[in-house]
Amino acid sequence: MKSNIRDALETRLSVNSYLWPKNTDPYEFIEAILKAGIKNIGLHTDFIEEYGVNKLKQELSLNKINVTSINSVGYFTDNFYFKQHEKIFNYAKILKPDVVCVISGGILGGPNPISSEYNFENKNFNIEKIRKESLDQLLYLFNKAQEQNLTLGLEPIGSWEILKKGHFNSISSCLNIVKKYKHKLIIDLYHSFADTKLESFLKNSSKLGLLQFSNIKFDDNWRPIGRKILNKHNKINNVDISKYLKTVLNRKDRINIEFEIFQSDIKEIDPKLVIANLKKEILKLL
Repeated sequence: MKSNIRDALETRLSVNSYLWPKNTDPYEFIEAILKAGIKNIGLHTDFIEEYGVNKLKQELSLNKINVTSINSVGYFTDNFYFKQHEKIFNYAKILKPDVVCVISGGILGGPNPISSEYNFENKNFNIEKIRKESLDQLLYLFNKAQEQNLTLGLEPIGSWEILKKGHFNSISSCLNIVKKYKHKLIIDLYHSFADTKLESFLKNSSKLGLLQFSNIKFDDNWRPIGRKILNKHNKINNVDISKYLKTVLNRKDRINIEFEIFQSDIKEIDPKLVIANLKKEILKLL
């Protein structure tokens, strides 16, 4: 492994707070990050509110921890969640993340999971109409964010989650949306591992704002159904995580890599151990 990749990992690795259990001391997450020698953090709104945004800002500033992302605005198909952007933009003005994540939302509305057995029969979804309406709302967010000097990161969502999570699905379509703005794309390997434009985008595009990664759990039909912690195997379920991490860490601009896994994915595993071992497990891959 080249020393420049090791050096880049030291400064660019981030961990998202999604892995931290609710109703536990949020400071212990910050403490675990510091003990692991990690200098960046991704945040979601529940964690920010549990900690207190001003107290959190003070703690991060004191320990010189950079915020790589705040999650999430958007959810254009659900009016209640869409309106949360004003609150989240206010958090972002205080915490100054590299990007504020934009999730387009499932075509059925809202960010909550829909049963995989949902029956499409007799449902007349006009996907392109939904996308057009959502694009109008997205451009509204783009302009509001630019007025407040915030950078948004539009995240392509895997098409298998079009019902519950997102209806802007490919790197190409999302890139076409952001190209006229200062905003970026967030690439999550969980959602974009099969995108034909993934490798070239990660290597060359100035529109990459953040790479999110984890292992991917598949069902028997090779459909992604969750995230897993890293291990020593280079290729897992045919997704070469190390290749994409190396591609981004070799870039001359400072693009961060954010480990994103949810508390429900790790279940009984102690999140402190996941954080403590993360850098070591990445180095094994690289």
